[in-house]
Amino acid sequence: MLKLKAEIRKGFLFLFKKMPWSYQDRIYYLHKFKKLPNIHQPKLFNEKVLYRKFVTGDYLRYGMLSDKLLVRDYISQTIGDEYLIPLLHETADPVTLLGLSSLKNTVVKPNHGSGMVEILLEEPDCLQKQLLIKRCEEWLSRDFSHEAREIHYRYIKPRILVEQYVGDGKFAAVDYKFHMFNKKDGTFEYVLQIIYNRCGNAPLSMNFYVNTLKSCFYKIRDTGLDISGDLETLEKALALSKKLASDFDYVRVDWYISEGQIYFGELTFTPGAGMVTGLDQGLDKMMGDMWLQERKPKTLKAIGGEAAAMAGTLKKV
Repeated sequence: MLKLKAEIRKGFLFLFKKMPWSYQDRIYYLHKFKKLPNIHQPKLFNEKVLYRKFVTGDYLRYGMLSDKLLVRDYISQTIGDEYLIPLLHETADPVTLLGLSSLKNTVVKPNHGSGMVEILLEEPDCLQKQLLIKRCEEWLSRDFSHEAREIHYRYIKPRILVEQYVGDGKFAAVDYKFHMFNKKDGTFEYVLQIIYNRCGNAPLSMNFYVNTLKSCFYKIRDTGLDISGDLETLEKALALSKKLASDFDYVRVDWYISEGQIYFGELTFTPGAGMVTGLDQGLDKMMGDMWLQERKPKTLKAIGGEAAAMAGTLKKV
């Protein structure tokens, strides 16, 4: 009986993976939120992310600006390179890491996805370096677009980056994520999502601030984070986020703050791939209302012969 169940499960998963990505997402959404999403007439924030994923996404541009290497040029040109974390090395061949004078106090990660990172606070020994190289090779081989059915990651050429570590080495850096909603009249609404208390496998703590930095709208597993001392710095990060978000109806802009210095993290166009949990107290609907989303298909433009490839991708999803 157990063998039969295993075969049935294997067959189901095989058929599931053959479904168009938009259908797969409907099933994932139903499993997570106990209801089907309205993708074609979206109202909730997560539904609008799914709409962007499958209907109006500017996938080529999202790919370029989600590329942790290429986005550095956009940041430098838009707000200045003083907000970039120092890049020490980039390569498509992880073996070249052995030629670096030191890997102490560095962060090693690929440019084409998330959840793949190695923080090195001490110099690794020979065995640790070999394991790191093997891990980097595995990262480079992954097509991150399949992880959560996000088309734009398919257009990032994988590279390995070595950045300077930012932080005190004792506590994980706090993530400041500005969800920026462009109102198309030169103004913005925003939700600041602060993620902190990263410690092993412990659940994360989160605070949400809606259109103000002075009073918290909603907290998850609050451990007493106080941002009052960073208000001036966060106001500056907000102003910079508006500049970076000016060309989009919505984008999430991530920052780190270390010793008063603001460092750019990344631009995210499909947060959580449309499966963001924790948007309680009406936040999912509130953020959906803030997002004045374009509701007509965008015309694909040929960029370096990518148009044909893009058409094939859209046909699949």
